[in-house]
Order: sequence, then structure tokens, then C-alpha cells
Amino acid sequence: MSAKPYKYYAMLIIAMAFWGGSWVSAKFTVALAPPMTIGFFRFFIASILFLLLLLITEPESRRFFRRENLKLLFLVGLTGIFGYGVLFLTGMQFTTAAQGSIIAGFNPATVSIIAHLVHKERLKKKWQYTGFLLAFTGIIFVVGIQALIDFQIDYLIGNLIILGAMITWGLYSSVGKEAMKTMTPLEVNTGGALVGSVLFGIGALNEQVWALPALVNPFFWMNAIYLGVFVTVVGFLFYFIGINKLGATRAGGFINLVPVFGTLFSALFMPEDPIYWTFGVGLMLVVFGISIINFPIKETKSEAQPQTEER
Repeated sequence: MSAKPYKYYAMLIIAMAFWGGSWVSAKFTVALAPPMTIGFFRFFIASILFLLLLLITEPESRRFFRRENLKLLFLVGLTGIFGYGVLFLTGMQFTTAAQGSIIAGFNPATVSIIAHLVHKERLKKKWQYTGFLLAFTGIIFVVGIQALIDFQIDYLIGNLIILGAMITWGLYSSVGKEAMKTMTPLEVNTGGALVGSVLFGIGALNEQVWALPALVNPFFWMNAIYLGVFVTVVGFLFYFIGINKLGATRAGGFINLVPVFGTLFSALFMPEDPIYWTFGVGLMLVVFGISIINFPIKETKSEAQPQTEER
């Protein structure tokens, strides 16, 4: 293998590290400001960068501004930016970064489930469906079994909210798939970020954002910039470059690293939050389950032919 693919592997690992670090960053930030304010500054920063990137890399783009795209872009922003963001930040007010990031590892499974229900997508082999069971069992270890061992109502509430965020992300992925039939991924994410910024901005006004002490706190701005620039923009760019160069299946497999990085960063930067043995079991089950779901299956000619005819 040439050195070239390793460049894209490195970019994907960096993206997953940024996404894993978002759980620790969000946990720090929700202690400084309310969710709507955090979401507004995160996606306002991301929107500016996405717009600049769109103008530089796709200056001929006009699809983004068409009236028929507005409904899809609104749904993208409502589900993947605003809906997911509200649940993500609200959940992090209750649970720990380690628990949240492990539950986030279930994300590819929720995307597959929604795709199965809405788009009638099927996995290539029946045995791959055992991955859903294993991944969900891992979530049960984090959300349910740990609650029985050391019950804390805040953790349980937060974990259930985070699980709701994963379901919302699955809906967003379904809407995004429809949107990308007529728009590029950059156009979709730019539009979604703009819509999300407006929705979060309305909420931030209700939180009286102008009077919050966090606005003069450098640590708040450091985390807002990290979430907006590195998690949202750089993470998105690296991930889609990986998809373009390596394929969706190979690039998607790297998402398994998000809960690994999230748990690692939580242990490093938040040692006061306990790491239980159930987290380790849950993490391994989630990663193993998602790996089975995304296991690359080589199609035979006989398997590929019916799919061609259907199209």
C-alpha cells in the first residue's frame, strides 16, 4: 500500500478525535452558559466559515439559493443542527462526557435503522443485523446496568436525552440524503448551519445572551471556537474528504473511534467523573456491533445484477 491512503486515514483519525473531544468540551461549556447560547455561537462561527469555503471552492454554486431547496435545508437545520444540538447540550448538563460519548457510538446504528425504515435500505448479509443487537446491548450497559449498580437520576436522564439526540441524528441523515440529491454536501451543511444559527439565536435571545457572564470568559470562547471550527468545520471537511478518497464504508468505520476518544479525553481532562467497568464493556460492545454493521461485503455479480435492474 502506498503512503497516500495513510494521509486520509490520519485526517479521519483527527476528525474523530475532534468529535470525541466535543463531549468533554460541551461538558465544560454547559457549566458556563445555557444550551441555546452555546449552540448559537458554535454554529454562527461555523456558518461564516462554511459560507467562505463555499464561495472559494464552489463559486459557481447556485443550487443553494433555489426556493425548492429551502424546505430541505430548513429540515436539515431543524434536525441535525438545532434538534440534535439542543438534546446534545441538554443531555450534557446531566450526564458525563464518557457516558455521552459511548452512547454516541450508537449513532451509526440509528442512521442505519432510520435508513432501513425510510429508504428501505438493507444490509447485504443477514448476520450483519446482529451488530444492532450488540451495539444496543452496549448502550444498555451504560444507560441501564450502570444505573442499577450506582443509580444517579441525573445520569439516567442525561443518557436518555443523549440517546434521543442519536435518534434525531438518524432523522437528519435521512433528510440530508434527500437534500444531497440536488445539492453538494458543502451546500447542505452550509444551509443547515445557517438555519441552526437562526433557531439557536432565537433561543439565545430568550436566555438574554447579552447579559451572560460567559461572554467575558476566555474559556467559554475557547470552547465555542473549538466546537465551531474544529468539531463542526474541520471535522466535516476531513470526514467528507475521507469518504471521497476511501469510500463511505471505510471512512464510516472510523466513527467507531469517537466513543474511544471521548472516553479517553474524559479520563484525562475530567478525572473527577468516574469511569466504571460497565463503560468498558459497553464501549467494546458498541464498537464491535457497529463494526459488524459496517463490515465491507464484496458483491458478487449475481448479487449486484438485481440492484442494477431495480434502478
